[in-house]
Amino acid sequence: MLNVSKPVAYLILGVSIIFELLGSACLEACDQFADKKLTIILILCYIIAFGLFSKILHLINLAVAYATWTGVGAIATAVMGVTIFDQPLTIIGWVSILAMGLGVFILNLFGTPPEETSTGEEAEKC
Repeated sequence: MLNVSKPVAYLILGVSIIFELLGSACLEACDQFADKKLTIILILCYIIAFGLFSKILHLINLAVAYATWTGVGAIATAVMGVTIFDQPLTIIGWVSILAMGLGVFILNLFGTPPEETSTGEEAEKC
C-alpha cells in the first residue's frame, strides 16, 4: 500500500492511464501479436498500468478510479485511433466522447461524499 496524498494518487492514476494507452497503441500496431517486440511492450505496459492502478485504490474509490481510468483511456484511445491510426469517427462518435468526458469530470467532482475530517462522531450518530 502506498502512503501518498490524494493528489499524488491521481498523478499515479494518470501515469497508469498513460501506460494503458501505450499498451493499447501497441495492441493495434502489433499485427495480431505477429510483432513480438510490440507484443512484449504491450504486455509490460498493461502489467505496469494495472499494477499502478491497484496501488491507489485505497485512496480513490473504485467507482471513481475505474470510471476515470476507463473514461480517460477510452477518450484518448479514440483520439489516438483517429490521429495515429487513421480510423474515422462520426459526429455522433465525437459527441459521445464529449459526453463521456463530461461524465467522468462530474463523477470526479461530485461522485464521492466529502471526506470526514472529524474523529468519526458523525458516523457514530448514524
